[in-house]
Amino acid sequence: MTELVQRDPAPVSSGVEPATDTEDAREVALQTRVHAGHQLEDQSEMTPRYYDVLVNTMHIAADLEVVTLPTYSPSILNAPTLEDKIAIASACQDELGHAQVMYRMLEEFGYDTHEFLFERDPSLWRTNQVLEYPHRDYVESVVSMCYGDRAGYITTTDLEENCSFGPYSRSLRKVNFEEVFHVQHGERWVRRFWNHSEESRRRVQEAVDFYFPLCAGWFGVPDTLKKRTDQLLYRIRGASNDQMRQKWLSQVVPFSESVGIEVPAHFDEEQGQYVLDYTPPVYLDPDTLKWDFDRHITWKEQFALWKQGSRYKVPSIERLHQEVYGEDLW
Repeated sequence: MTELVQRDPAPVSSGVEPATDTEDAREVALQTRVHAGHQLEDQSEMTPRYYDVLVNTMHIAADLEVVTLPTYSPSILNAPTLEDKIAIASACQDELGHAQVMYRMLEEFGYDTHEFLFERDPSLWRTNQVLEYPHRDYVESVVSMCYGDRAGYITTTDLEENCSFGPYSRSLRKVNFEEVFHVQHGERWVRRFWNHSEESRRRVQEAVDFYFPLCAGWFGVPDTLKKRTDQLLYRIRGASNDQMRQKWLSQVVPFSESVGIEVPAHFDEEQGQYVLDYTPPVYLDPDTLKWDFDRHITWKEQFALWKQGSRYKVPSIERLHQEVYGEDLW
């Protein structure tokens, strides 16, 4: 295999626009082939632009899998039963296994997994806001599985079904198989806690109130504001932000209604689709972790918040670098 020089991954969606007749013929030919359904199997088939988009997509996906450890691990300690502790630990093991799949693939592109995991500046990790808040209890973990893992599953399913790089698409089969169990575990326990007691029901609603806007934001900005379409251009993804968000809403809103959980979204008969009951982005108080739906922020401010991350982001990754989680558990 041709040896490739390691590059600094660019931010996802690097603003690539469709090639014109005046651009490189190889670029035009590649875009035509992938949109006709062709799957690439080797790096030698890629143009530099395609390479950057693909590697960046896999790199971000790997980061998101790893940060589930500091997010979920606190609830291993306070889960109510041994069975619950095992369930959370198993989920963490699954997610780290998913990261390993992606990092091993990145090694074939010339990247150093050890450097990625243990030497990279924590502030440079690409995370998602929904994964930047360590779970305070087991209820929060199962709510996160029910709503958050479902968002992740919709994303990785789209990649498996549509990604034009065959090895990456096939690597996601096992990932998605396991993610189904996470979502189902979350659903089952959300229902159980909802019906267990008034206190546990209150805690479920409180957790959903916090996580619902975070999960809706998992898919990024609305399509009308999205200027960078390189993942769709190269058929790394098949669905747009709003298409995936709509799929997520079409699953979580009916589920919530069937349980009795209140969520800020509903099906709009006139539009024939699910809609949010608020206009994002909205303000999240960093101290109380409460959403202020009456206080809107600009998308510029939202991007800055996403880039900076929560106050837990850097300490959590630094702790990951030190490999001290086992000391707490044992």
